[in-house]
Amino acid sequence: MRKLIPAILCVLLFMLAIGLNIGAAQSTTPTVTPAAGSTASSSNVTIFFVACDTATIMNLTGTMEAGYDVFYQVFSGAGGTGTAITGLRRVEVNGTFAFSERLAYNSGSTVATGGTASARVVIGRETDSSSTIYDTTVNDLQDGCANPQNQLGSSADAGSGTTGTEAVGGSIRSPFGGFINSTTPATPEPIVVIGARREQGRSDSAGVIFAECDQYLPQAAPGVVYDNDNITIFWSWFARTEQQINDHLANAQYAVKLNRAPLGPVNVSPITQPTANRWIFYTVSLGKLTPGTYGVEFRLNWAQAISDGYDDYGPGTDNEEIYSTCTFTVTRNPNNENVTYNQMYSLR
Repeated sequence: MRKLIPAILCVLLFMLAIGLNIGAAQSTTPTVTPAAGSTASSSNVTIFFVACDTATIMNLTGTMEAGYDVFYQVFSGAGGTGTAITGLRRVEVNGTFAFSERLAYNSGSTVATGGTASARVVIGRETDSSSTIYDTTVNDLQDGCANPQNQLGSSADAGSGTTGTEAVGGSIRSPFGGFINSTTPATPEPIVVIGARREQGRSDSAGVIFAECDQYLPQAAPGVVYDNDNITIFWSWFARTEQQINDHLANAQYAVKLNRAPLGPVNVSPITQPTANRWIFYTVSLGKLTPGTYGVEFRLNWAQAISDGYDDYGPGTDNEEIYSTCTFTVTRNPNNENVTYNQMYSLR
């Protein structure tokens, strides 16, 4: 969900002062002005980022509106490029704040003397770091460490899209464009409706099933699935750059099963860019399934370590494997239509 929300931009004013640890400090103050007639509110953060050899010193001061926090992540190159050498961190602040932290880099990561590292710093929703109202990067030349400027605190691990699944506004992106379950499966229809009534729990993307749905409820709930729905199982991966997507494609080792039987054949989409990130989708078309209960078992490993621009995955990293599941039930269609089933997958 690293999606800028225009409505928020219309009503919030942001100020950023950036301190660089390269000689004299520099600062900028970009602003977004609220629309005429709106009530202005403001969040601001001053950043003094120091890249040490095996850790970073992050100093943050400013004022934060309720419902928002500061998030940051450190990278091995300038401008948020290279490898992520920390996870995404959430600094829980409210009102006027002054925060410092000494954060060790990921195991084995260093910044050599004379090298440049960077920190991506955003202001985002407390519960959703990708719902940002400001996003910037600051660079620092590694020429020695420094003492924290403020009282030391501790940030929280905010994750980094560990499964390569980017949710937007709480929804899961569909391989066919838009999002699955754009009409929430659990939302009942009103007592009085005009036209055909949709069965309660029936999604407008019925049969398009996210392979990791059990970990993304209720947004990814399969809802009511009929035996005359054409079933598609899908999963996805996103990264900051096309090269990082290609690295994933070259090294990803998927083992995806349906009711203990290998799932396939798998279609891999071209690389797309529906957001700031690059995306690929994996889909398996199953056709129509016999009524009963089905379980997807999803396992992902990598032949060698890769990065998605936010975190590292594979051997020797903190994310050596991803394991997820999805359970769904197929029921007899209400019109009692005759159906030819795909009987490759035995029922549970």
